[in-house]
Amino acid sequence: MLSSLVIANSKNKVAAQLLPKVICGTGPLTISITSTTSTTGTSSATPTTTTTIRSKHSKRQVKRLFQKNPAFHRVSNRNSTQPKKFQTPPPLSTIDPIFEPPVILPNGWSEPPGPADDDVLQKRNAIPFSIKRTGGKPNGAVGFLPVYSNVRVGGSKRTTIIKKIYGNKDIFLEELRAVLSISADDDDAIRLRASGNTVEVNGNRTKEVKRWLAGLGF
Repeated sequence: MLSSLVIANSKNKVAAQLLPKVICGTGPLTISITSTTSTTGTSSATPTTTTTIRSKHSKRQVKRLFQKNPAFHRVSNRNSTQPKKFQTPPPLSTIDPIFEPPVILPNGWSEPPGPADDDVLQKRNAIPFSIKRTGGKPNGAVGFLPVYSNVRVGGSKRTTIIKKIYGNKDIFLEELRAVLSISADDDDAIRLRASGNTVEVNGNRTKEVKRWLAGLGF
C-alpha cells in the first residue's frame, strides 16, 4: 500500500519539518514536494523531488509491536476457548489430596511417598487412575512427574502435556477440569490424544498439574 503527500509552498520553502509527523503505517511512504512561484499575473508549479521514507518495519519493530505486545501474551496464555457467558461451571472434585510432598524443587521435582507412608500408598492405590513417573535415572533415582509445557505456532499457542496416564481416563479428565476450573462444555480446552495415555491442556498449567498430582501421592 502506497501513501503519498503533496506539499505546496508559495514561498519556495521546503516543509521538511513536517516529514516526521506523517510517517505511519507499514507500507512505504512517498512524499512529493511542489514549489509554486508567482509572477505578475502568472503562476507555475514545478515538482521537485520524490522521497521514500520507509519501506517496511525493522526486525526490532516487529518484535516490539507483535511478539512483546501484552495482547499477544493474553491470547497465547488463554486457557479457555469459550466466552465466559457460554461456559457452565466446572465439575466439583471428588478426590481430596492425601499427601503433602516434603520437598518440591524449583525444577518441578517432588518427593513421592516412601515405604513409611503406608496409609498414603493404600489411599493412592484406591484412586481409579494413576500416573507413572519418568524412569531411567542414574543410581535408581526417582523420576519426574510426566508433565511438560509446549509452545507451538511461533509461540502464539502454549499447552501443557500430561503423559503416562493409566486407569479410568474419564474420571481423570473430570478431576483435571475441576482442579484447573475448566468448564465441562469446553471440549477444546482439554484433549485426549490418540495414544490414549496423553492429555493436552490449553495454556501453561504445569505447576498446577504437578502440585495436584503430587498431592495425590504420584
